[in-house]
Amino acid sequence: MPTQIFAHHAHVFPASVNPDGTLDRLLRLLDACGINGAVTFAPFPHQLEGTGIHCNRWLASELKTRRQLHGFGTLDLTRDVADQVREIADLGLLGIKMHPNAQAFDILCEPAMAAYEAAEKLDLFITFHSGVHHYRIKDYSVLKFDEVAHHFPDLRFSLEHVGGYSFFPEALAVIVNNIPFPPIPGRRAKVFGGLTSIFTSDYNRIWYMPVERLRELILQAGIDQLIFGLDFPYNLEANTHTALKTLLALSLPPNELAQILGGNLRRELKLD
Repeated sequence: MPTQIFAHHAHVFPASVNPDGTLDRLLRLLDACGINGAVTFAPFPHQLEGTGIHCNRWLASELKTRRQLHGFGTLDLTRDVADQVREIADLGLLGIKMHPNAQAFDILCEPAMAAYEAAEKLDLFITFHSGVHHYRIKDYSVLKFDEVAHHFPDLRFSLEHVGGYSFFPEALAVIVNNIPFPPIPGRRAKVFGGLTSIFTSDYNRIWYMPVERLRELILQAGIDQLIFGLDFPYNLEANTHTALKTLLALSLPPNELAQILGGNLRRELKLD
């Protein structure tokens, strides 16, 4: 494995909300799996309802003493989103986690589009859940992400789970469709595939990616468009080890494996 692994997609919570999803528990997992750092997600507003805790301010405060961790904020789409996006940037958080299914919104609804516009202007990365997650499929149809990329050509975002088992072809189509063709000097592709919760056939199989799909993803989308993620605390040490072993078994050149395991994410978040 590369000497430096920097992982995406760790959901974290105050101990009073989820004692198994704290920042300290995450750090123990990172140590056990040989991971040097990670991007954490603030809890969604509905997960902190009634606690008096502000999701983004809580995370920003907690990260001040944990330098190997970085943070993404979240949004309440029932309130003014432009102000929330601006506060996320002011807090030093590097992006936004949006979950159309868990947050029950249409990918192309007006508040979401306003959030994308604000994030694009402030150069914040957005991470989306993509794939089945027990909400109305018409609202989170994966092909709608192509419209997001069309309307906001400088917005960088990832499709976590790469559409899941059911919508992998659609997610791959969106990623590949937004790779500049023919190549444009200085123009980078902006849509990424999040390799998160796709490695275990016996756990969350609705997002499972057989190895032949993973190889096809690499061949079509390219190494530079792929980002390894944890999905902590829903995946812990055993599933994380499985994910890392699966990637290692692909026998990629070391520099390409290093890109998936943190190089691409560090580049896009300007942490290099």
